[in-house]
Amino acid sequence: MRKLLALAGAVALALSGAPAKASDTFTTQPSRILVPFSAGGGLDLVARLMAAQLETMWGQPVVVENKPGAGGIVASRDLVAAKPDGHTMLVVAGGHALNQLIYKDVPYDTLKDFTPISVLVAAGNVILVPKDSPLKTVADVIAEAKKTPGGLQYGTAGNGTTVHLAGELFAREAKVKMEPIHFKGDAGSLTALMGNHIPLSFNSLIGALPQIQKGQVRAIAVTSPKREAALPDVPTVAQSGLPGYEVVNWWGILGPAKIPPAILAKLNADIHAALTDPKSQQRLKALGVSLDLSTPQAFGALIESETKRWKPVVDAAGITAQ
Repeated sequence: MRKLLALAGAVALALSGAPAKASDTFTTQPSRILVPFSAGGGLDLVARLMAAQLETMWGQPVVVENKPGAGGIVASRDLVAAKPDGHTMLVVAGGHALNQLIYKDVPYDTLKDFTPISVLVAAGNVILVPKDSPLKTVADVIAEAKKTPGGLQYGTAGNGTTVHLAGELFAREAKVKMEPIHFKGDAGSLTALMGNHIPLSFNSLIGALPQIQKGQVRAIAVTSPKREAALPDVPTVAQSGLPGYEVVNWWGILGPAKIPPAILAKLNADIHAALTDPKSQQRLKALGVSLDLSTPQAFGALIESETKRWKPVVDAAGITAQ
């Protein structure tokens, strides 16, 4: 009996002294979520919502750090240099997949130097006109573009952004000439539109929804494949005469390359839990975005497919960093 007890004690001691799994010890130190844009934007709001939930779940600080610059390259470079222990992450928008198409000498490989964790949310863009504009439909916009010397001007949130590419794709598929006017974010193009300085603007739904709801601008179409819940009376571009047209904004979260599989699985599961919390869902709905959570593998495939999809548009329009 004593031998059995001694053996049992030895086994218990050995088990208690066994090294813990990486995922078991993950929440023993603070984490960071990098945001490649200034504070206050849609991506920043989602990052802070997620960080607050994860902080409660993990019992450790989760700090949001804004690192704007060069279309997200500054923040991406910092992530690539971080330890692959899961404690540093980066939220990205669709433009992350395009930077190597637009910028020269990007200091990382978009497909090899990151670990995709999950897609987070998705939302369409919206085509806007001033509230008193005579343009009422997509057909009106196309007709106006055809008769405008030099091309119909439209506002964007910046060169190479998803809304810029949405405008280029619109012009390409409608076979008209359009001239992008770039601003620093949605706020700049919305201000110009409300002041009647530009006749048209492509904006993210999350950035423009408050102005639409207040009647300060008018939405004539959304770029998503189906109508947006926040704007049920606004048709899609495809419904309005350009079948097959579709541009969806997606936001996701990445880690550095080579995050251990157990930690990656924990990050994916915990982030999904944080954003499916009822309070989180209510907040996301108010922002005008929909959850679009994914596996790491599906997110990686999305980034690769987006790079391939937009390359012909970028090349044809001659889009380069300015």
